[in-house]
Amino acid sequence: MANGNEKHFQQLEHAVNRAKEMLSSHQYPDGLRTVIVAGFIDLTIEHHEAMLLLIRHAKIGSAFALARSIFESMYRGMWINFCASEKEIERFEKKDEIDPTLAQMAGAIDTAYRADGFFKDLKKRAWPMLNSYTHSGMLQLGRRFTGHKLQPAYSEQEAFEITTATTTCVLTLIRAFFGAQNHPNDLRETEKLIESYGPAAEANRAVT
Repeated sequence: MANGNEKHFQQLEHAVNRAKEMLSSHQYPDGLRTVIVAGFIDLTIEHHEAMLLLIRHAKIGSAFALARSIFESMYRGMWINFCASEKEIERFEKKDEIDPTLAQMAGAIDTAYRADGFFKDLKKRAWPMLNSYTHSGMLQLGRRFTGHKLQPAYSEQEAFEITTATTTCVLTLIRAFFGAQNHPNDLRETEKLIESYGPAAEANRAVT
Protein backbone atom coordinates (compact mmCIF):
# COMPACT_ATOMS: atom_id res chain seq x y z
CA MET A 1 0.00 0.00 0.00
CA ALA A 2 1.49 3.31 -1.07
CA ASN A 3 1.38 5.76 1.81
CA GLY A 4 -0.88 8.53 0.58
CA ASN A 5 -2.00 9.19 4.15
CA GLU A 6 1.24 10.72 5.43
CA LYS A 7 -0.20 14.21 5.86
CA HIS A 8 -3.15 12.70 7.72
CA PHE A 9 -0.81 10.72 9.99
CA GLN A 10 1.12 13.88 10.78
CA GLN A 11 -2.13 15.60 11.78
CA LEU A 12 -2.94 12.69 14.10
CA GLU A 13 0.52 12.80 15.66
CA HIS A 14 0.27 16.55 16.18
CA ALA A 15 -3.08 16.18 17.97
CA VAL A 16 -1.90 13.41 20.29
CA ASN A 17 1.46 15.06 20.97
CA ARG A 18 -0.32 18.28 21.95
CA ALA A 19 -2.56 16.30 24.29
CA LYS A 20 0.54 14.70 25.82
CA GLU A 21 1.98 18.17 26.45
CA MET A 22 -1.18 19.20 28.25
CA LEU A 23 -1.22 16.01 30.31
CA SER A 24 2.37 16.54 31.43
CA SER A 25 1.74 20.16 32.46
CA HIS A 26 -0.20 19.14 35.58
CA GLN A 27 0.35 17.19 38.76
CA TYR A 28 -2.39 14.74 39.69
CA PRO A 29 -3.59 13.13 42.92
CA ASP A 30 -2.24 9.64 43.52
CA GLY A 31 -5.60 8.01 44.21
CA LEU A 32 -6.22 4.63 42.65
CA ARG A 33 -8.91 5.89 40.27
CA THR A 34 -6.62 8.58 38.84
CA VAL A 35 -3.63 6.28 38.59
CA ILE A 36 -5.56 3.60 36.70
CA VAL A 37 -7.06 6.06 34.23
CA ALA A 38 -3.62 7.58 33.65
CA GLY A 39 -2.35 4.08 32.91
CA PHE A 40 -5.09 3.52 30.35
CA ILE A 41 -4.25 6.84 28.70
CA ASP A 42 -0.57 6.02 28.50
CA LEU A 43 -1.31 2.59 27.03
CA THR A 44 -3.64 3.97 24.35
CA ILE A 45 -1.03 6.56 23.36
CA GLU A 46 1.64 3.86 23.01
CA HIS A 47 -0.66 1.65 20.92
CA HIS A 48 -1.55 4.66 18.77
CA GLU A 49 2.09 5.46 18.13
CA ALA A 50 2.74 1.79 17.36
CA MET A 51 -0.13 1.69 14.86
CA LEU A 52 1.29 4.58 12.87
CA LEU A 53 4.79 3.09 13.01
CA LEU A 54 3.54 -0.26 11.75
CA ILE A 55 1.48 1.25 8.94
CA ARG A 56 4.44 3.33 7.77
CA HIS A 57 6.45 0.11 7.60
CA ALA A 58 3.71 -1.72 5.67
CA LYS A 59 2.72 -3.95 8.63
CA ILE A 60 -0.93 -3.00 8.23
CA GLY A 61 -2.53 -6.15 9.63
CA SER A 62 -0.57 -5.86 12.86
CA ALA A 63 -1.51 -2.19 13.10
CA PHE A 64 -5.21 -2.96 12.65
CA ALA A 65 -5.00 -5.65 15.35
CA LEU A 66 -4.13 -2.94 17.90
CA ALA A 67 -7.31 -0.97 17.26
CA ARG A 68 -9.44 -3.18 19.53
CA SER A 69 -7.16 -2.59 22.49
CA ILE A 70 -7.34 1.19 22.03
CA PHE A 71 -11.11 1.02 21.72
CA GLU A 72 -11.52 -1.19 24.80
CA SER A 73 -9.09 0.89 26.84
CA MET A 74 -11.15 3.99 26.10
CA TYR A 75 -14.28 2.31 27.45
CA ARG A 76 -12.55 0.90 30.51
CA GLY A 77 -10.78 4.17 31.22
CA MET A 78 -13.95 6.25 30.90
CA TRP A 79 -15.85 3.80 33.11
CA ILE A 80 -13.18 3.88 35.82
CA ASN A 81 -12.89 7.65 35.46
CA PHE A 82 -16.50 8.49 36.23
CA CYS A 83 -18.71 5.41 36.68
CA ALA A 84 -17.01 2.72 38.77
CA SER A 85 -17.48 2.52 42.52
CA GLU A 86 -14.48 2.45 44.84
CA LYS A 87 -15.20 -1.23 45.48
CA GLU A 88 -15.18 -2.01 41.75
CA ILE A 89 -11.91 -0.14 41.30
CA GLU A 90 -10.29 -2.01 44.19
CA ARG A 91 -11.48 -5.32 42.73
CA PHE A 92 -9.89 -4.45 39.39
CA GLU A 93 -6.63 -3.49 41.09
CA LYS A 94 -6.48 -6.62 43.25
CA LYS A 95 -7.98 -9.28 40.97
CA ASP A 96 -7.56 -7.77 37.47
CA GLU A 97 -11.28 -8.25 36.96
CA ILE A 98 -14.01 -5.88 35.78
CA ASP A 99 -17.57 -7.14 36.26
CA PRO A 100 -19.54 -5.13 33.70
CA THR A 101 -19.40 -6.26 30.09
CA LEU A 102 -18.30 -3.75 27.51
CA ALA A 103 -21.94 -3.21 26.54
CA GLN A 104 -22.85 -2.55 30.17
CA MET A 105 -19.93 -0.14 30.52
CA ALA A 106 -21.12 1.65 27.38
CA GLY A 107 -24.56 2.13 28.91
CA ALA A 108 -23.08 3.46 32.15
CA ILE A 109 -20.80 5.82 30.23
CA ASP A 110 -23.70 7.15 28.18
CA THR A 111 -25.58 7.92 31.39
CA ALA A 112 -22.66 9.40 33.33
CA TYR A 113 -21.37 11.55 30.49
CA ARG A 114 -24.84 12.38 29.10
CA ALA A 115 -23.85 10.96 25.74
CA ASP A 116 -27.37 10.11 24.57
CA GLY A 117 -26.58 6.51 23.56
CA PHE A 118 -23.47 7.36 21.54
CA PHE A 119 -21.16 4.85 23.24
CA LYS A 120 -23.67 2.00 23.14
CA ASP A 121 -24.21 2.59 19.44
CA LEU A 122 -20.47 2.85 18.75
CA LYS A 123 -19.81 -0.42 20.55
CA LYS A 124 -22.55 -2.17 18.61
CA ARG A 125 -21.26 -0.93 15.25
CA ALA A 126 -17.51 -1.25 15.74
CA TRP A 127 -16.96 -4.25 18.01
CA PRO A 128 -17.48 -7.07 15.46
CA MET A 129 -15.04 -5.44 13.03
CA LEU A 130 -12.43 -4.83 15.73
CA ASN A 131 -12.68 -8.41 16.96
CA SER A 132 -12.21 -9.71 13.42
CA TYR A 133 -9.01 -7.71 12.98
CA THR A 134 -7.61 -8.70 16.38
CA HIS A 135 -8.65 -12.37 16.43
CA SER A 136 -7.64 -13.27 12.86
CA GLY A 137 -11.18 -13.18 11.53
CA MET A 138 -12.21 -12.90 7.92
CA LEU A 139 -11.85 -9.12 7.75
CA GLN A 140 -8.19 -9.60 8.59
CA LEU A 141 -7.57 -12.78 6.57
CA GLY A 142 -9.41 -11.50 3.52
CA ARG A 143 -6.96 -8.59 3.28
CA ARG A 144 -3.95 -10.92 3.11
CA PHE A 145 -4.60 -11.52 -0.60
CA THR A 146 -4.41 -9.43 -3.74
CA GLY A 147 -6.31 -11.43 -6.30
CA HIS A 148 -4.82 -14.92 -6.11
CA LYS A 149 -1.55 -13.72 -4.62
CA LEU A 150 -0.68 -13.92 -0.93
CA GLN A 151 -0.04 -10.19 -0.80
CA PRO A 152 -1.71 -7.74 1.63
CA ALA A 153 -4.46 -5.59 0.13
CA TYR A 154 -5.37 -3.05 2.80
CA SER A 155 -6.59 0.18 1.27
CA GLU A 156 -5.47 3.70 2.10
CA GLN A 157 -9.09 4.57 2.91
CA GLU A 158 -9.27 1.76 5.47
CA ALA A 159 -6.05 2.98 7.08
CA PHE A 160 -7.41 6.53 7.07
CA GLU A 161 -10.64 5.46 8.77
CA ILE A 162 -9.17 3.21 11.44
CA THR A 163 -6.43 5.67 12.43
CA THR A 164 -8.98 8.48 12.58
CA ALA A 165 -11.22 6.39 14.85
CA THR A 166 -8.45 5.25 17.17
CA THR A 167 -7.05 8.77 17.50
CA THR A 168 -10.50 9.96 18.52
CA CYS A 169 -10.66 7.16 21.11
CA VAL A 170 -7.37 8.30 22.63
CA LEU A 171 -8.43 11.95 22.76
CA THR A 172 -11.92 11.16 24.03
CA LEU A 173 -10.42 9.37 27.01
CA ILE A 174 -8.02 12.25 27.63
CA ARG A 175 -10.89 14.71 27.40
CA ALA A 176 -12.84 12.75 30.03
CA PHE A 177 -9.79 12.67 32.29
CA PHE A 178 -9.35 16.44 32.06
CA GLY A 179 -13.00 16.81 32.99
CA ALA A 180 -12.64 14.62 36.07
CA GLN A 181 -9.46 16.45 37.08
CA ASN A 182 -11.15 19.86 36.71
CA HIS A 183 -9.02 21.22 33.88
CA PRO A 184 -11.72 22.82 31.70
CA ASN A 185 -9.34 24.72 29.44
CA ASP A 186 -7.49 21.54 28.51
CA LEU A 187 -10.81 19.76 28.05
CA ARG A 188 -11.91 22.38 25.54
CA GLU A 189 -8.58 22.30 23.71
CA THR A 190 -8.82 18.52 23.47
CA GLU A 191 -12.25 18.91 21.89
CA LYS A 192 -10.69 21.21 19.30
CA LEU A 193 -7.93 18.66 18.67
CA ILE A 194 -10.59 16.05 17.86
CA GLU A 195 -11.81 18.38 15.12
CA SER A 196 -8.34 18.97 13.68
CA TYR A 197 -8.08 15.83 11.51
CA GLY A 198 -10.17 13.46 9.45
CA PRO A 199 -13.70 14.20 8.21
CA ALA A 200 -14.27 16.84 10.91
CA ALA A 201 -11.31 18.89 9.67
CA GLU A 202 -12.40 18.45 6.07
CA ALA A 203 -15.90 19.68 6.97
CA ASN A 204 -14.47 22.69 8.78
CA ARG A 205 -12.32 23.59 5.76
CA ALA A 206 -15.34 23.30 3.49
CA VAL A 207 -17.29 25.75 5.66
CA THR A 208 -14.50 28.30 5.78
